[in-house]
Parts: sequence; structure tokens; C-alpha cells
Amino acid sequence: MHYSYAIPHWFFGFDIGMEILFAIITCLVAVFAFKINKVTKERKIWLLGVAFLLMGLSYIFLGGINYWFAQIASEQFREVSIGEIQTVGIVGVYLYMILFTSGLVTLAYLTAGMKKGKTYYLLFGLSLLVIASSFYKLITFRILAVFLLSFIAYQYFDDYLKNKKKKEFWILLSFTILFLSSVCFIFSPVYYPAYIVGHLFELLAYIIMLVVLIKTVKK
Repeated sequence: MHYSYAIPHWFFGFDIGMEILFAIITCLVAVFAFKINKVTKERKIWLLGVAFLLMGLSYIFLGGINYWFAQIASEQFREVSIGEIQTVGIVGVYLYMILFTSGLVTLAYLTAGMKKGKTYYLLFGLSLLVIASSFYKLITFRILAVFLLSFIAYQYFDDYLKNKKKKEFWILLSFTILFLSSVCFIFSPVYYPAYIVGHLFELLAYIIMLVVLIKTVKK
């Protein structure tokens, strides 16, 4: 599984902190979603909580792996090759991809209004199959994330056009920004600023989502 990207010296380590922050924020989003679900008993809200919990766990593994990278990286621009790391690193990266993919599939499942477990099984299974059958697994994973997020953003765009509510607009904006972050990560192996911009987009997207849910709980 070969995948490499150049990270500027000044950002290497800072990105680990951001990934830990992503884990905290996404887990908080899950907590607030579960709190809202206790009141509304809405299945979509519960699934939203599950999706962000899975994504939060994925960032915990990613932050751990990048911390491990920091111990072996060279100076200046540090070239990280996933294909050359030890077994523990490979397992961590796979866990990150599986958990994040399961979170995105859950979001796509709920935004599409699907209710059958068989459909979820099919979506999740096909997503994992696409990644597992690819030689460039992380690149394929990023492309799959772009595809799923484009679908999720479109569904929220469609909801916004029907309801014209501020809440739907901000959720749409957060997933659109998250979509843009995934696009940036596709180009990160050849253009290192894309790696930085991708992290900043992720941070903004998750903050927006968290603020929306906090305001919903306070109402």
C-alpha cells in the first residue's frame, strides 16, 4: 500500500494536535446528537451521533499514527511512506480508513432516508471492497470520501431548498467544507499546501457542525 505526502517541517506535529482536536470535536458532536435524540427520538439524529462517534474514533487512530510518524521522520520536508512503515502503523491506518468510511457511509445512509439494514450492509461492504481491491488504498479512500461527501452535501442542499431553514444551511455549509477538505487531501501527495488547507477546512467544518448542535440543544 504505497502512499506518500510531503509535510513542511513547521506543520509536522501541529497536524497531530489538529487531529486530536478533530477527535474531541467529532465526539462532542456525537454527544450532543445523542442528547437531542433523547428528546426527539429521531432515528436520523441517533445515526448522526453514531456517524460522528465513528469518525471521532478514526481521528484517534490517525493522530496516534502521525505521532508515531513524528518519531521516525527526517528534518525539513518529511516524506512519509505508508508502504514502508511497520505492521503497527499499517494496522492503525487501516483502522482509520475503516472507521472514517463507516462514519461517512452512515451519514450517506441517513441523508438518503434509507431504513433497511441490508442496504447499509451493501453500502459499507462495497465501500470497503473498493478500498481493499485498490493498490493505492489511501488515495482510493480519499476519492471515496469525496464521492460520499458530495452525495451527503447534495442531500442537505436539497433539504435546504425545500425548507429554507438556517439550520439546514449551516449543516450544508459544514459538509460542503468537509467535501472540499477531502478534495485537498487527494492532491496532498504532490502539493503539500493542500495537506495544510485540508486540515483547516476540516477544523472549520466540524466547528460549524458542533455550534449548530449546541444551539439545537439549548433551544
